[in-house]
Amino acid sequence: MKLRIAFVALALALAGCNQQNAGENAAEQGPQLDAPAPASEPSRVYAAANDAARAVAAELSVSVTQELPDAADADIQERLSLRGGNGLNVNAAVTGAISPATQVGGQTLRALLAIPVEEPQVLVYRVTEAAGSPGLCSEGTPTHVVVWEPSAPGDSAIKVLGITGGAPGAGDSRACQMLEYRRS
Repeated sequence: MKLRIAFVALALALAGCNQQNAGENAAEQGPQLDAPAPASEPSRVYAAANDAARAVAAELSVSVTQELPDAADADIQERLSLRGGNGLNVNAAVTGAISPATQVGGQTLRALLAIPVEEPQVLVYRVTEAAGSPGLCSEGTPTHVVVWEPSAPGDSAIKVLGITGGAPGAGDSRACQMLEYRRS
């Protein structure tokens, strides 16, 4: 009987030591997650509002996400994703907002996008991935995408303009056809 009690006590002591070692190892490795959080990409769906847009994608899904940097001193990066039913897939990183008076191929962005004079800015994104046929530009892969959404409440339009060559304002930048979509 004493031998059984001794074995039970020894087993409990060893189990306690194993738990303590497991706790120390976990503390050294840092916190562990069971699984990463699911990626959420809230998107808005638009229907084509002009012939150029219908030729590219009759329906366009637009999402803007924030990407957290790996380094502590880096900035949060805004990313644009354009997806169309025909396989269009464009991903781009924001470079900033610019004046609609910026020239692209000898014309202002205001004229190319047919936007009101009172609009103060448009957003420019640098393309990181472009796939899908026919794509934003019929002649080459876009290097940048200019996006304009009206600031007036209740207006649910979006205008997208692919740019080949350099960034808007650069001498070698060329505009593709303007694509206009309305919220569906």
